[in-house]
Amino acid sequence: MKRLLLIITLATCGFGYESLAQVKGKISGQVTDNNNKIVEFPTATLLKAKDSTLVKGALGDLNGIFEFENVNKGEYIVSISQLGYKKYYSPKIAISETNLQINLKNIQVFEETKQLNEVVVTAQKPFIERQVDKTVVNVENSIVASGSTALEVLERSPNVMVDKDGNITLKGKQGVKVMIDGKISYLTGQDLSNFLRNMSAEQLSQIEIMTNPSSKYDAAGTAGIINIKMKKNVNMGLNGSANVGVGHGKHLRENAGLNLNYRNGKINLFGNYNWNERRQENTNDILRNFKEQGEIYRAQSLRVSKSYNHSLKAGADYFINDKTTIGVLINGSIGRWGADSAVTTTTKMINNQVVQTIPTSNRASNPWKNISTNFNLKHTFDSTGRELTLDLDYAYYNDRTDNNYITQYFSGATLGNKFRSDSLLTNKSLSGINQYSFRLDYTLPVSKNTKWGMGLKASYVITDNDLKFFEQKEDSKELSLLAKNSNNFVYRENINAGYLNYQTKIKKFSFQLGLRGEWTIADGKSAGYASAKDSTFKRDYFKLFPSAFVQYEANKNNTFGITYSRRIDRPGYDQLNPFVFFLDPYTYEVGNPYLRPQLTNSFELTHSFKGILSTTINYSHTVDVMSELLKQNNETRTTFQTMDNLATQDNLGITLSAPIPITKWWMSVNEFNLSYAKITGQIQNANILPEATNYYFNSNNTFSLPNNYKIEFGGWYSSGGLWSIFRISPQGAVNFGIQKTLLDKKATLKLNVQDIFFTNKATASTQYGSVDIKAANTWDSRQVRLTFSYRFGNSKVAAARGRSTGLDEEKSRVKNGGN
Repeated sequence: MKRLLLIITLATCGFGYESLAQVKGKISGQVTDNNNKIVEFPTATLLKAKDSTLVKGALGDLNGIFEFENVNKGEYIVSISQLGYKKYYSPKIAISETNLQINLKNIQVFEETKQLNEVVVTAQKPFIERQVDKTVVNVENSIVASGSTALEVLERSPNVMVDKDGNITLKGKQGVKVMIDGKISYLTGQDLSNFLRNMSAEQLSQIEIMTNPSSKYDAAGTAGIINIKMKKNVNMGLNGSANVGVGHGKHLRENAGLNLNYRNGKINLFGNYNWNERRQENTNDILRNFKEQGEIYRAQSLRVSKSYNHSLKAGADYFINDKTTIGVLINGSIGRWGADSAVTTTTKMINNQVVQTIPTSNRASNPWKNISTNFNLKHTFDSTGRELTLDLDYAYYNDRTDNNYITQYFSGATLGNKFRSDSLLTNKSLSGINQYSFRLDYTLPVSKNTKWGMGLKASYVITDNDLKFFEQKEDSKELSLLAKNSNNFVYRENINAGYLNYQTKIKKFSFQLGLRGEWTIADGKSAGYASAKDSTFKRDYFKLFPSAFVQYEANKNNTFGITYSRRIDRPGYDQLNPFVFFLDPYTYEVGNPYLRPQLTNSFELTHSFKGILSTTINYSHTVDVMSELLKQNNETRTTFQTMDNLATQDNLGITLSAPIPITKWWMSVNEFNLSYAKITGQIQNANILPEATNYYFNSNNTFSLPNNYKIEFGGWYSSGGLWSIFRISPQGAVNFGIQKTLLDKKATLKLNVQDIFFTNKATASTQYGSVDIKAANTWDSRQVRLTFSYRFGNSKVAAARGRSTGLDEEKSRVKNGGN
């Protein structure tokens, strides 16, 4: 670690000299299109004005900015080209002793349009785009995504599966980390899904799916990383956008948002506010078969929940000079989830005859709030790309949950004859989490094709969770504490990391090699209100995480690649918490303070043909698999869900991606994945070996029509497979949308229908030892939505710098409100 600090110090101090030997000029500029949107990564060429011979070439950046340095005196022309746009040539410009700095502001290129039988075709990005190192879902221009939530867009993304609880898998593997603009999200499990449900698709620009990230990223996420990129704008002045939407399935849902951005001189101010309110209905049907006892327990539940979320983001960038920028960022949100109608009816059957009926009702309330702050600094030393970035972060999260259970016990199939008195149970939980982080990254180019990346990170997290159970007697209004079920859990964790990354290109080969080291120190204490329940655990371990990427450009049509990475998934803070949460008297969920992290080695072979047809073969091997398990007590007939470590999991798959331009006005983007998964382990002394093969297909078709109309039609299908130890049934959905642009293309009206045939339902089953369980789940997936958005102000205001913060992997493991 000391050596790494020394390298960074020497690098930042020893390369700061700028050549003054010869005075030369500089030409720069920024490229936008005829709709005043940034043209990303344009190709710029510098030509001699006299005979148009090539002088230099340059590739613009994400903001459309390019530059030519060390330009000799003379007259030149700048040419701009980009796929889907007409070629641009600048007027003649001259570098002289009195004019050494030329900035070609507001270069505008026009989209290539052709008219075929009154059908106007405009080049645009497809909904799903396969790149060599990642898959990109272009949400911004999608009709079927309009009015959706971020979670619903993820569900329609290639190789991404979302289960009934909102848990996310990628290519059949759990352990996915979700990032927002390069910053891993706050949450995990159901809490992450609730956060994404409250994020409108109107806020999104793209979704990047990376199965093998480099060593620059935290080593967390054994299945890979999904990066959700928020919309950005483009130079000086004020601009913004507003959107409002309404949807209806079985229940109403509404959303609205406002985004503002102001930039003038050295200051950039930005902020947005979003509101989301929705009602949702879920049904569950769980069948538990106790074969030895000859009994079947069936739990059928209906839950109608309501949630709302207010989120606010504000920040500022100050450009000290053209090389140094400092910024502050504040994110905050408050929300509440509640279930006023949640009833689970459990029936006990012997020989297919109902002998007991046990209804449990639950009124739940879950308000939550969080705030995170970030201070950041970015310094660019020279035009070679040598830069230093610093992030200091603090985040606080607060969550409170109240559940009130009333259980009644009746003999037979009717609710007339009680065989015992009612049970009245209340639990109250309070969670508080504080997170601190420091991160330093340094990029050092050593030649045109070679650069080093290095960095340090330190984080400290403390969580404090208190859960109390109370029982109320039927003849009393007083609540008495159930000490045996109540608990206080405090967890502290410190992670220190450093990484080194090397990139180079030699002829047709490109290489990237990385090594990351992470030292974890953690301890947890579970202090029960009954002293016998007290327990403490400590962890102290150091792990290395290598990564390697090799790409070979065989010719202009064929590119091959091979990647390897080793990654880790640490338990979520709530998964370590030994609290007990009830569904009914026979079914509950409990945390596991002794849950160990899982480690995965991943390999991929890739081939890209003409940058369009892509093929990927992947294999991964995971040890100490963290898996959702069901355990049961045959004597009490109780079943509980928990997280535990199994032995290993192996995944093998192949993915084919093919964007097909069927006609000039019809684009079809298709992806097919075939995968095999196998898990080995032991649960309650029973050996398990579940395995399954799954195929997945996703197709999206876009039709560009006259008079600013556009239609999208598509869907996805999964044949089923493994989710943890559960075998899941086939799922799929068909979607349709139509869009019309209005008011000089400043406004957009979109109408879409999701899951037209109501086929997106989930069923799962598992059998091992004495466990024999089947479950079915439905939710409000078929919906009609109407959304309206309007852009105002100067459409060429540059957005805030896209940047990650230091609280990456730590935030992803925080529990948030909602279910």
